[in-house]
Amino acid sequence: MQESLKQLQQKYGGQSQKSRELEQEKIILEEMSELGQKKERVTRKKFYTSIALIAVTISIGFVGYSYYENQSMINNASQMLNNYNSNYVIQNLKGDTVNTWVAWNIQDGRTLYVSVINTANLSQDKIDAIKDAILSTKTITLDDSLLHKGPKGTSSVYYTGWEGALTEAYSQPTTSYIPQKFDVNGSPNGSGDIVIILTNDVNPDGLSGLTKSIADGNQILKSKITIYSASELSSGQLGAIVRHEFGHAMGLAHSTAPEDLMHATIQTDYPYISGCDIDAIKGLYDGKKKSEVVCQN
Repeated sequence: MQESLKQLQQKYGGQSQKSRELEQEKIILEEMSELGQKKERVTRKKFYTSIALIAVTISIGFVGYSYYENQSMINNASQMLNNYNSNYVIQNLKGDTVNTWVAWNIQDGRTLYVSVINTANLSQDKIDAIKDAILSTKTITLDDSLLHKGPKGTSSVYYTGWEGALTEAYSQPTTSYIPQKFDVNGSPNGSGDIVIILTNDVNPDGLSGLTKSIADGNQILKSKITIYSASELSSGQLGAIVRHEFGHAMGLAHSTAPEDLMHATIQTDYPYISGCDIDAIKGLYDGKKKSEVVCQN
């Protein structure tokens, strides 16, 4: 019996030891699990913090880039246009000069084809500047005091390309459809609705740009823009002159405001498409019998 009692004590003693070991293992596992959860929470927190920082950095970068681009366009606009002169002529099919308003009368949504004839052999970056003056939808914000239109601190939005400006003009549809889509690669048959000729010829009247439009009544059928002494012009100068002449190709006459892009002599350091120009387009395609750009302020 003593021997049996001794064996039982040893047996239960071993089980008690195992029980304590299991209990300790359980405690250790629980501590390890809690530590793992803490690490996971810290890792998750770091991950979300990193995502937030990246998002903030991207947002700041985008805002900074937009501001830089806006300032760059403002600073680069003053590229010594030196009062380059422009003129436009509108003739009807019989050949006599038309002095009344004219506009395109095309089907809604139709694309106008623009052909660029580069007889001056201009580089691609200059051709791109010309395309940008037509196709860009970018805007630039200018302080009104820069153009003597208002006190410092007030600002106005300008368009760098006609596609964006004309889309804005037709945001509230007018009587006639305002052209908004342009293909600067020319039409499938090789000729364009609007032809831009880049030449090194010198205009005898000292003009830098001349737009001739053929009209049937008050409907433009075709426009030809000629840019003279083209190889002597910078990309910025070409963009400004094409922007002005393309306004004529859309039917606009000259502006009464010297600081406006559509003034007969480009005098502004900021040759972009103004709200005044957009209002004139709206009126022109809404049936007003005058295409002169009249800026009230």
